[in-house]
Amino acid sequence: MKVFIGYVSLSGNTEKMAINIKNRMKAVGCEVYMERLDIVEVDALKDFDLAFIGLYTWNLEDLPYEANEFYEEIDQVDFAGVKVAFFGAGDLTHSKPCAAIDILSEKMKQFGFNVYNRVLKIHHESSTYEQLRKCEDFAEHALIWGSKRKKWRFFMWDRMLGNPKYQKSAFFVKEGP
Repeated sequence: MKVFIGYVSLSGNTEKMAINIKNRMKAVGCEVYMERLDIVEVDALKDFDLAFIGLYTWNLEDLPYEANEFYEEIDQVDFAGVKVAFFGAGDLTHSKPCAAIDILSEKMKQFGFNVYNRVLKIHHESSTYEQLRKCEDFAEHALIWGSKRKKWRFFMWDRMLGNPKYQKSAFFVKEGP
């Protein structure tokens, strides 16, 4: 599966989250490309099976300036069916935590993106271990959601996690002419 991870980060927290997601995707055998959003052309997302977008929120309720061009380009291309999942770090005590994610997510939905209904928002002061655990869990669930062959993904996932039910190799034999 071909996965794209795009992010913008001010304090480094969202970048750490992107790296954690990237490492998890690589660990399960995905082909991963990671880049900052301020140098990515939006139409490049069409080349991927699943995209992760990570943002920080500027001034408590605005898009970061690095994501403005990306945001403006969304309405120039048809993105029907392109799957995207959102993540970010911010102040979760605010009345609109990680508002930039909500702003970008809504616009992407309007222009045909298939947006994962689960969003990963981590408090900017959370521990590294807590971030890692949440990022891995989020990445795993988004991958299952984004996969076209869900049954096969569950089977492979259980084998990789060492589920004893799937310890033996599986062979599929086509019978008949």
